[in-house]
Amino acid sequence: MTSGPVASRTGAAWLLLALTLATAVVLALQPQLRSVATVTAGVLSVGAILLGVAWHRPKALAWPFLALMIAAWTVSAVLVYAQGRIETPAVALVWFGQAIAAAVTVHAVVTGEKQTGRSSTAWLDGVLIATVGLLVGVQIVAAETIGSTNWTTVVVASVDVALMSMLVRFAVSRRVMGPASLLVLAAAFVAIVYDLSSAVQGRRVALPGETSQILAVVFMLMFGAAALHPSMVDAFGSGTFARRRRPSTALLGLLPLVLVPSGVAWVADASGAENLPPWMVPGAGAVIAGLCLLRGSDALRSSEYLAEHDPLTDLANRRGLARAFEETPAGRDLSLLLIDIDEFKQVNDTHGHDVGDALLLQLRDRLVRATGSSGLAARLGGDEFVVLAPASEAAGVAERFLNSLQDPVVVEGLVLRTGASVGIAEASEDMPLAELLTHADVAMYAAKAAGGSRAMVFHPQMRIEVARCFTLSSQIRQLLGNDNPDVGRLEIKYQPLVDLRTGEMVGGEALVRWQHPDHGLLAPDAFLGLVNSNNLDAELDAAVLHDVLTQLARWRDQGLPILPISVNLTRDSLEDPRLADRVLAALSALGLPTSALRLEITEHDQLSAETPAQHTLAVLDAAGVLVYLDDYGTGYTSLDYLHRFPVHMLKLDRSVVTSLDSGQVQLVAAVSAMAATLDLEILAEGIETPDQRDQLLELGIHYGQGYLFSRPLTAGQYAQTVLGPAERPGEGPTVPGPRAARTPESSH
Repeated sequence: MTSGPVASRTGAAWLLLALTLATAVVLALQPQLRSVATVTAGVLSVGAILLGVAWHRPKALAWPFLALMIAAWTVSAVLVYAQGRIETPAVALVWFGQAIAAAVTVHAVVTGEKQTGRSSTAWLDGVLIATVGLLVGVQIVAAETIGSTNWTTVVVASVDVALMSMLVRFAVSRRVMGPASLLVLAAAFVAIVYDLSSAVQGRRVALPGETSQILAVVFMLMFGAAALHPSMVDAFGSGTFARRRRPSTALLGLLPLVLVPSGVAWVADASGAENLPPWMVPGAGAVIAGLCLLRGSDALRSSEYLAEHDPLTDLANRRGLARAFEETPAGRDLSLLLIDIDEFKQVNDTHGHDVGDALLLQLRDRLVRATGSSGLAARLGGDEFVVLAPASEAAGVAERFLNSLQDPVVVEGLVLRTGASVGIAEASEDMPLAELLTHADVAMYAAKAAGGSRAMVFHPQMRIEVARCFTLSSQIRQLLGNDNPDVGRLEIKYQPLVDLRTGEMVGGEALVRWQHPDHGLLAPDAFLGLVNSNNLDAELDAAVLHDVLTQLARWRDQGLPILPISVNLTRDSLEDPRLADRVLAALSALGLPTSALRLEITEHDQLSAETPAQHTLAVLDAAGVLVYLDDYGTGYTSLDYLHRFPVHMLKLDRSVVTSLDSGQVQLVAAVSAMAATLDLEILAEGIETPDQRDQLLELGIHYGQGYLFSRPLTAGQYAQTVLGPAERPGEGPTVPGPRAARTPESSH
C-alpha cells in the first residue's frame, strides 16, 4: 500500500493534471481569459516543479532546467499580454527557453544512445540522428541563401519537426516508463505542436486570445503534474533510457525519422520558401530510408546472434551448436565433450546466483583457452558446457580444462574450488547431434558416478551402468519413502571412537549401508551420490536421527551404558530452521540425555551466513548436543567454520593421517597447535597401523578411529564389543526400514 506522504504527492500530480483539462475546456469557451490562464499555468508549473524537486530529490538536473524554460516562456507571455503585441524581449525569452528545451532533448537522446548494447547499433543510430540534423541544417542554410523572408519560421519549424520525430522515436522504442516520464513526453509533444503552430504563422509566440494558447496552458501544467508525481525521480534517469523494447518493436521508432523529409518539405511550403532545392527532400528521404534499412538489417543480425548465443557467457547455445555441427565438413573426424561443473548448485545455493554467474564466466574463460582456435565452446544452460573439437584433440582439451580447475577461482573475495565431469563421444558418419549428445551425456554421467573431476570416453557398455544408476535412483526414493519393501533396507553400522592414550572406546560413529536385494551390501559411495542428486539428503537425515536415537533408547532399556553416537548432517538439514526443535523433541520423547548425541558437519557443505545453521547449532550446543567438524584438512572453509559454529572436535581426514607416512608431520603438528589454542579436541580418522597411532599421540592428538581398533560393527556386535559382554534378548543386528546415519567410506 502507498505510504501517506507519497500518496498525497501522487494525488497532487493527478489533481494538477485534472486542472489542466478543466482549464483547457474553459479557455476553449472564453478566449479573453487565455492570456491570463497562460501566465497562471506557467507560474503554477514552475512552482510545481520546484516543489517536486524539494519533495522527491531527483538526481537529474533536467528538472531545474525545465523550470527555467517554463519561467522564460511565462515572462514572455506576460510581456506580450502587457504590450498587446510581440516585441524583441518577448521573442528573446522564447528563444532562450527553446534553447534550454533543445539542450535537455539532446542530453536525453545522447544518454539513450549510450545505453545501446552493441557498438554497430549505436553507431548507426548516431548516423541516423546526425543525418536528420544535417537535413534540418541544409534546410536552414538553403532558406538563408535564397533570401527567404520567412527565414526564422523555417529555422523554428524545421527544428520542431526534427524534435517531434525524436520524441516519437523515443516513445516507441522504450518500455516500462513511469507516469512522470509519460507526462513529460506528452507535455513536450504538446509544446512542440504549440511552437510549430506559432512558427508557421510567422510568430515566435501566440498573440492574446489565440487558440494556440490553450496548448500552452496544457503543456505547462502537464510538466508541473509530472514533477509532482513520485516517479519523476526516474524520469530522466539512465535506467529509463536503457529499458528498450524488443528489436522488432523498437524498429518502428525509425518511422518518424523517415517522415522528417516530408515534414521539412511541408515547412518550406507553409513558410513560403518555395525556392528550396527540389532535390533536397527526395535525396534526404532516400538517404534516411537507406540508413533505416541498414539499421533494420543490423537489428536482424543482432537478433540472429542472440538466438544462437548464450546471453550470460556469449558462447554458442544449443541452436548455435546445432548450426556449427551442421556446417562441419563431411568426413571430418569430430568429437563432442559434454562438461558438467561439479557441485555448482551448492555454490549457487550458498553464495547466491550472482556469485554463481561470476564463477561461470571465469570457467568459460578457462574452457575457451583449453579449447583453442580449432574447436567451438558452447553452453547448453545451467552449469553444462559443450565443446566440438577434432577427434584427435578432444582428450587434450579435456585434460587442459581439468588441469586449469586445479587453481581456485576467486569471486568477490571468495576462494572457490570446483571440478568437472567430462563425457567424450566421437561422431560417426551421419550421426545426428542428438545421438552424439546422448553418448556424451552417458559418458559424463559415468565420470560423475566415478567421483567426478575426470573425463571418460563413451563406449556402449556404459549404457548398462547408467541404466543401473537410474534404477537405483528410483529404488532409493522408494526406500526412503517406505513405498516398496522389495528394494531392501538401510543397515546401520557403528565404528568405535577410541581414546588413543588408554585404548578405551568412548563412543561411536553411525555409518550407513544399503542391503540391496540384487546387489548385496552397498557401500556409501554406491548410493549417497544418488541420494544427493535426487535431493533426498534431508529425508535420509531425518530417518538417520530417528533410528540412531531409537537404537540408543533400546540399548538403555537393555541396561547397557550410553556412549555418545555421532551422526553426519547434510547442508539441506542444517538449512532447516526447525532442526533444533525436532532433535531436542526426539531426545525428550525417548528420555535420552542430550549428551548421547553428537552431530557432524563437513567442510564440503558450504553454508552461507544467511542460513539458520549457525543459530540451530548454537541452540543444540547450549542444550548439550556437541558438534564435530568432519573431513578436516580436505576443505577450504574450515577456519570460517571454526569461527561461526560451536565446534568441539575436529575429525582429521583419513587422507591427512595417511600422509604421515609421507612425512607430512608438520601439517598435523600445526593443526594440533591450532586446536590447542582454540581449546578443541582432535580425532584422527582412518588409523590403520600402530606407528600412525604412536605418531598421532606424539603430536598431541588424543582420539581416533580406524581399522587398527575396529571395523564398522552391526548394532548387535557394537553392543557386545563396546557396550557390554553379550547381546541382549530382543536386540537385532539391524533396524528395519530406512534407518541409518552415514559418513564417507574413507572413514571405514
